[in-house]
Amino acid sequence: MPRDLGPTAVTIGNFDGVHRGHAAILEQLTEAAAERSLAPVALTFWPHPRHVCVAPGEPMLVTGRDARDALLADPRHGLAGVLDLEFTLDFAQHSAEDFVRIFLVEGLGMRCIVMGADSLFGRGNEGDISTMRELGERYGFEVIEARVLGAPGDAPEPAVDDAPARVSSSAVRDAIERGDMAAAARMLGRPHFVSDVVHHGFKRGREMGFPTANLGRAPDGMVPCDGVYAGYLTVIEQIAEHADQPALDRAPATISIGTNPTFAAEGERAPRMVEAYVHGRTDLDLYGDTVLLEFVDRQRPTLRFDGVDALVEQMNEDKRVTRRTLAADPLGLHLPG
Repeated sequence: MPRDLGPTAVTIGNFDGVHRGHAAILEQLTEAAAERSLAPVALTFWPHPRHVCVAPGEPMLVTGRDARDALLADPRHGLAGVLDLEFTLDFAQHSAEDFVRIFLVEGLGMRCIVMGADSLFGRGNEGDISTMRELGERYGFEVIEARVLGAPGDAPEPAVDDAPARVSSSAVRDAIERGDMAAAARMLGRPHFVSDVVHHGFKRGREMGFPTANLGRAPDGMVPCDGVYAGYLTVIEQIAEHADQPALDRAPATISIGTNPTFAAEGERAPRMVEAYVHGRTDLDLYGDTVLLEFVDRQRPTLRFDGVDALVEQMNEDKRVTRRTLAADPLGLHLPG
């Protein structure tokens, strides 16, 4: 967050996923700021308030903190700053007025706020847009009600099966949970992704000719439902030992999520794994590197096979399906392959 921004225009939210609905609000914010010669600022929180006040880990978040803040700071949104406040039980005790006065008016020099008609703030969510308007008259700032993406009068959006009229983080989570990556991508404006450090696995894939990059048990970002996916792998941070090898950038990959039931003993509770095979690369050493996996399409559910030969046959078919899928660009996002 840059210092000395001067007077600001502000919007507030959790921004989980930084989806197209959020982007529409940020666009309204930057337009309002430009018209009033103000600096546009997004204020957000970590952890998610519901994780602190209701149930840790619920809801499952589309993006982790670093990814969310990086998406908000994308120059395409045109923000002058992103303020990420630590949300604690003590913080949650601020009254609606104290929150606005301390953090927005005094802290950010706010002269204008863009907020949704259903936005709530302050202790026990006591404040709403009417409260904000009253506080605006008291402290000298303007309140603009944000237009909601998908509301009547907006330009029609591309039809997507099961996609809701209003883009929301909850709707994105639902799509990811059922493996509908096309619906998720339409709402996000990009493929959904997760990231993590590459860990050592059982090396079964390597023995079968399909070496995989294995993520940890809790990647950054919401893991879709079990299955085999077409997608991409990008190395976003390399360890020093790998500095001499070119970092992969959106390399086509077949991604598997599940418990590897073919190798599980009867009654065994195997760990859930996320692993990616990069096409045409059997020489990769990614251990310790941080990678990002983008999910384009769910090809099939996780299955148990009668033996290794049947599994290898299916893995070869999975690779062919992934190639066809990525070449066809099913998301319509004109992604490089």
